[in-house]
Amino acid sequence: MVFCNPFEKKGNWYKGNLHIHTTNSDGRFAPEEICKLYKEEGYDFLAITDHNKITNVFEKPDDLLLIPSAEMGNERAHIVGIGMQEVFEQKGMNDQEIIDELVKQNALVIIAHPYWNALTASDLISLKNYIGIEIYNNVCHIAKGKGFSTVHFDEILQTGKEILGFASDDTHGKRALFGSFIMVKAEELTTKSIMEAIKLGCFYSSTGVLIDSLEIIESTIHISFSPALTIDFIGYGYMGRRDAAENKEIKEAEYRIKGTEKYLRIEITDKDNKKAWVNPIFL
Repeated sequence: MVFCNPFEKKGNWYKGNLHIHTTNSDGRFAPEEICKLYKEEGYDFLAITDHNKITNVFEKPDDLLLIPSAEMGNERAHIVGIGMQEVFEQKGMNDQEIIDELVKQNALVIIAHPYWNALTASDLISLKNYIGIEIYNNVCHIAKGKGFSTVHFDEILQTGKEILGFASDDTHGKRALFGSFIMVKAEELTTKSIMEAIKLGCFYSSTGVLIDSLEIIESTIHISFSPALTIDFIGYGYMGRRDAAENKEIKEAEYRIKGTEKYLRIEITDKDNKKAWVNPIFL
């Protein structure tokens, strides 16, 4: 079993967003303003990912961590580099070459909004060296109804490729503010610590549902969360199970791992269609 359980990891919980735009590219808020807004909403860290630019912020809340990042891409894929050192000339580079250049800079590479970009699972399977994809993108959901890429996620996972799932706002204007977040378990609020935890998968993604605990005892998963209507345990093909509320909302569930699921991920949905996603457990 390969799984970084953030609920068993030592450290603190930090709330963040890894895809934000400002007036330094095509966003509506100045960098200083976006930092203030997200900090007031309870976020601990941000990656400002302006297009082909690493945005400097000269005035921000002291306790808000900013991770130098950018959204790159020449062809169909939009590629987010978290923890970049510098931007580079992309002319003539294909998607894989852009990913590889980001990896050389020790950046964490995430494929942004595949559904919105008309990327297929085959497109994503052909690429390598990225750590995950956006399984939810808030602005794509609000503007185009193409925010969810969980089918892409499952099709990739079913090939045996071990990747992570991210929720992000991709904020450009007011409508997309605060629509999603990741909760990271890290030792401290530093770029190094947060990036190490993300790379290991020690986080969960959410649009509003909060997870209280998750433990695996003798192949049985026990999970508790804020009130919800359904919880899906999703594995390879038909493997898995859905638990649904009947007379009242549910706040906990358990699942016995059979060993034939190949992978297992957890998706929780509440009465307002808010969700949370636990990263895959690879079996």
